[in-house]
Order: sequence, then C-alpha cells, then structure tokens
Amino acid sequence: MTQSILKGRLDGKQRNKLKGLFDMMYSPRELAEEVGFHIDQVYAVYVPMGCPHERDKKNHILINGEAFAEWYSKVYVKTKMAQDETFCLTCKKGVKIINPKEHRNKDIVFLLSDCPVCGRHNLTKIIDKKRRVDDF
Repeated sequence: MTQSILKGRLDGKQRNKLKGLFDMMYSPRELAEEVGFHIDQVYAVYVPMGCPHERDKKNHILINGEAFAEWYSKVYVKTKMAQDETFCLTCKKGVKIINPKEHRNKDIVFLLSDCPVCGRHNLTKIIDKKRRVDDF
C-alpha cells in the first residue's frame, strides 16, 4: 500500500468546489476563497508539491483553475482499504483490523477495532450503509 498524502487534503465539500473552477488564472487568495481553504495552504503545501502555476511580471503567483483541479486529483488519489483494513489516525496509514466489534447506529453498520501498531482504540470501518430515498 502506498503512503497517502494527508497535508493539504481537502474535504468532500471542497473537492466538489474544485469541479466548478474555470479555465482562468486565479490568484492564491481567489483560489482559496473559491474552494474554501486558507491562503497559506497554497504557499506552504501546494506550490512546494508542484502545483501548476505561473508568475507574472511582479512575481505574483497565478494558478489556472482547471489545471489545479486536475493536478489535485492526480496527487491526492483516494486510498482504498482492503476488507480487513481500517485507517489509523495516529499511524496515518491502513492497518489490519484486530478484535472487531460490530455496532449499529440507525442505518449504518460498522466495526470498531484497535490498532495493532500503536494501540489506538475505536478505529472505525463502515461495512454497510443503507441510503435513504432522499439521499442523492
């Protein structure tokens, strides 16, 4: 399993906003406001990681919206866990499920387990989720 990049990762709402970026040049402030993250993330995370950008005559950074969205989807690939794995927030990687206990909460069935590496408790793995008719 490859190590996933956690620094600079966007949540679901922010990733959906990436789809609405235009084929135009954004300043880091405009991009941050449009997507919903802090401007410092552009300078501290994305540019050092190789985000496609240009500099104007005054050395200001400009980022193409569509190119940024495409770059983000290639760099921050969704990690797939095996059936017998869950993600440990302490170790920052997928670990084997040990001593699973099944729980139910309304329409969600999930397993709780402990991390075999660091001992963190209550690692969660959703195993069944029934969607309601009005969920899209």
